[in-house]
Amino acid sequence: MAKLIDIARSLLPTWTYRICFALVALTGGALCFVPLFNILGYESAAFFGVTLGLLATGLTLHAQRIGAFALPLDVEREGSPARDFARRYAHNLALLVLPFAILLLNALRVANCDLASGVGFWLLIPTFSILVGQTGAWVALVCSPRRRWLARTIAFGIPLVSALWFGLLLALEPPIVGHQWLIGYFGGSIYDEAMAVPTSLIWYRALNILLVGSVLISLETLWVRKLGRPTRAPALWALVLTLVFALGWGFRQRAGIDIDRGFIMGELGGMVETEHFIIYYPARDPFIDQIGLIAEDHEYRYAQLSTFFESDPISFAGNTKIKSFIYPDREAKGQLMGARNTLIAKLWLHEMHIMWRGYGDSMLTHELAHIFTEPFGSGPLRLSMQRGVGVNMGLVEGIATAADWPVGELTPHETGAALRRAELAPNIRGLVGATGFWTQASGRAYVLMGSFVRFLIDTYGIAVFKQAYAKGDFQRAYGKSTDTLVSEWEAYLDQMTISDDQIEMARYLFDRPSIFAKVCARTIAELRRQANEAVARGDVFGARAIFERIISFDAGNAAYRVEYARVLQSARDYEAALAVLEALRSGELGRVQEAELLAMVGDLQWHLGEFDAAATAYSSCLEVGVPADLERSLRVKRATVTVDDAVTRTLAYEHLIGRGGGEITMFFAMEWLSREPENPIAAYLVGRRLWISQKWEHALPYLEAVVGRMGSEVLDAEARRVLAQCYFFAGRLEQAQSLVEELAMLPMSRYSVEAVEWLDRIAWKRRNSVSAR
Repeated sequence: MAKLIDIARSLLPTWTYRICFALVALTGGALCFVPLFNILGYESAAFFGVTLGLLATGLTLHAQRIGAFALPLDVEREGSPARDFARRYAHNLALLVLPFAILLLNALRVANCDLASGVGFWLLIPTFSILVGQTGAWVALVCSPRRRWLARTIAFGIPLVSALWFGLLLALEPPIVGHQWLIGYFGGSIYDEAMAVPTSLIWYRALNILLVGSVLISLETLWVRKLGRPTRAPALWALVLTLVFALGWGFRQRAGIDIDRGFIMGELGGMVETEHFIIYYPARDPFIDQIGLIAEDHEYRYAQLSTFFESDPISFAGNTKIKSFIYPDREAKGQLMGARNTLIAKLWLHEMHIMWRGYGDSMLTHELAHIFTEPFGSGPLRLSMQRGVGVNMGLVEGIATAADWPVGELTPHETGAALRRAELAPNIRGLVGATGFWTQASGRAYVLMGSFVRFLIDTYGIAVFKQAYAKGDFQRAYGKSTDTLVSEWEAYLDQMTISDDQIEMARYLFDRPSIFAKVCARTIAELRRQANEAVARGDVFGARAIFERIISFDAGNAAYRVEYARVLQSARDYEAALAVLEALRSGELGRVQEAELLAMVGDLQWHLGEFDAAATAYSSCLEVGVPADLERSLRVKRATVTVDDAVTRTLAYEHLIGRGGGEITMFFAMEWLSREPENPIAAYLVGRRLWISQKWEHALPYLEAVVGRMGSEVLDAEARRVLAQCYFFAGRLEQAQSLVEELAMLPMSRYSVEAVEWLDRIAWKRRNSVSAR
């Protein structure tokens, strides 16, 4: 014990060190009760990286002031500067011990599903932050050995300048992630939950070591020279390290560090310019073939939002065209700008970063809507600001959702009403400001704020909302408090007629926890990402192993077990997949979730040749209100699983749930149609496959033959929708309009809301042609 006390005293030689040690330990204890920060992981590592990096700077200056070591270039010092630097680093590193141990032990209370990754973050962030912070103090003591105030200014100015430069890059370049001396790695949007130790952080810290080593050896060379000793060896080492650092820095963007706009443009490769946009897109199939549709979709959305907002952001920006960056997939987007699952609009830069999922994709509208708020935003970022500092994220995302008004099973108003009936809607008075928005699951927060903002605009007009938006000042714009306006919106929702099926649908779609309430949110999201990659490359057994690990972390999460069952199905282990689903069905599930599981059970029974059991499962699902996409699939399967002709049943099986895809799937549908030329389902599936392949003219005869003959409202609606789009793309606008007008009259929001938009699109198409060059 006495030996341990002596070691502690040597590492914490002064009361200043001991007080800092105690405060850091108390902070570690406090973080045990803060979600995400309460384990060894990225968030806690980043927090202590900044905290301990700054402490290392201050404590190093303090130690020199009280005479704990001589100035770095003092010729009368005992021993080399490098030796004193190493000793001081050991003292500063000791500050890590207790918070590391406390958070490590907290894993006994809070699950830590990837301890190795957490330790990796702590090794790469706070340990290096302490090194960098101490190096800054060392350089300051060399630059100003006598003027303490100047030394402090230099020492703390170095990380400050680094942070300002990092903030400038975040603001002025596309990426929303990045690297900085103290925080190490900034992970970007909280909605991108997947997080593992990024390779770019390893490269960045390697560059930090080279730079610190070059600086320290250069100072050592100066000290040796002042003593009159030979400097050839240390000078050579300093030169080598500097050259290696310069070489690594030159290739930093390939390692994912300091990626800029030019690099992204070069990686995407394609560029086209329209009246209002400069679009950067992947110079490869299918984007090359679809660039005309992409350009047209952009221009229609611009016209649509110009009407909604009654403004023109391009005129506001001095006729500067909007830059639209389209990424090929999530992984490429994550590597180039750091947001796998989050689409980004940097309206102050007049640019957006999206993935284009097809003509009419509403996510383009959402991000473009952000840019349309630029003329009436405030501050340098042109956002809704609270007291000039905090961003009113509820209003920022609410207006984009209100303008987008996404097509789905429920409109945002219907969703809000249903969530209130189900007692799942949070009090949005807390979502309007700068912090409350992040505490809710993104799905609920977006749709509720979208409904609220759309209510305000429909009731009071867009002009009044613009006045409130800049600073979130409802009282000044509306003459009413936030509480009063929210109460009006709640009363509007409460008078809506909402069915039990709609309430169950809302529960199914939006009863999700936020990242702060999930078990091992970062680790499980990363494992799910890896599992999806494994499935995409055909490694279903690898995906199976990953999901078994996920379930071991959060055995009670039904969604993970459903995904696991799908992987088992892909691995053709149908009995095991059935066992997983049957175990889930014995628990408490919502009606829609129960139907989803039963639909999967039906597929598995069809795989096993149990046709009657599969038909019963499909029929049971259809007794519950399920999403339209699932209902269509169920009705087609129910109609074909028990047909008497075994060959026809096999062809339907291969097309609907077989393992083939693309051309082979089309082959099975055509064979089926050739055996039963009058079968509307077979003709519909052929036409639909041609529609997906953008062979619109070829799809027309198949779809024309089945409209009104599909045997169910949802299948007839889908046949009309697909046929209307084929007419549209074939240039037959009158016929397209006639079908869309029929869809607009349907009681199903999934079709009627989209139909209203397509009527507007058809009218716009008649008046405009898009020139892309």
